[in-house]
Amino acid sequence: MGTSSSQRSPSTPEWERVRELYRQPDPDPNQVLSRIVRALGPETRAEMSDAAVVCCLDHLLDGAVVAATGDLSTLYTDPNLVEQAAAVGLAAGLREAAEGDIVARFIASRFGDLALDALGATVLDTAESIAGITSILQVTYPSLQSHFAGFYSQSRLHDLTGSFLSHDFDHVFRHFVARDISDFVGTDALPTVSSSAILQDRIAHTCRSITRGIDLSDSEDLIRHALGQTDASLRSQMLQRAFGPATEVGLSALAAAGE
Repeated sequence: MGTSSSQRSPSTPEWERVRELYRQPDPDPNQVLSRIVRALGPETRAEMSDAAVVCCLDHLLDGAVVAATGDLSTLYTDPNLVEQAAAVGLAAGLREAAEGDIVARFIASRFGDLALDALGATVLDTAESIAGITSILQVTYPSLQSHFAGFYSQSRLHDLTGSFLSHDFDHVFRHFVARDISDFVGTDALPTVSSSAILQDRIAHTCRSITRGIDLSDSEDLIRHALGQTDASLRSQMLQRAFGPATEVGLSALAAAGE
């Protein structure tokens, strides 16, 4: 799987308003994000929380459940990483499991590809927040298990969901920008590839900063109820009922940022 950025954005007045900003030197990331949101059609907005994206979220949340009720090491595909690089091993294991699930269920999508990257990034970001850690390789397996278990035992699954949403939006909006911005490299506004990369990083950072602060606590009960389901289809439907509205809240926050 892989999400290509070669396909340009639709030729609509709304997307042209986005591209106008790339013609300007030093555009405001808030305005770029706001205009992108306003250019998104209903179908694209719905696809941002499709079955493949929810599958990635499901595997991330399952990590918290397993950490609290069992042995997190069972989710590793490389047992050696439990001791050598616990956070990296968990990120790789959860991503591989999610990707296999997506393939087996025939639900692959462009947003699912981006969500797989967001899944790994969320695990690493979560691990980096452990107190006293200055390097991801310093995260020990016991501290990682305890940290992830807390999301379940302390009813903070909505926080883990929010972190995933933030990283997912980071990757999604990088994709939206990347598929158009190359047309403007070499212009006065973006004279070099490096200047284009810097702008993309600024936009993604702003996106993550805005969406990281979204309060999803109202979804905690629904998320916990979903994770308690033994029927995979019902579990996925219930998680989608939580993540779909969360996605819309995130889009609304980005749209308002540029006003």
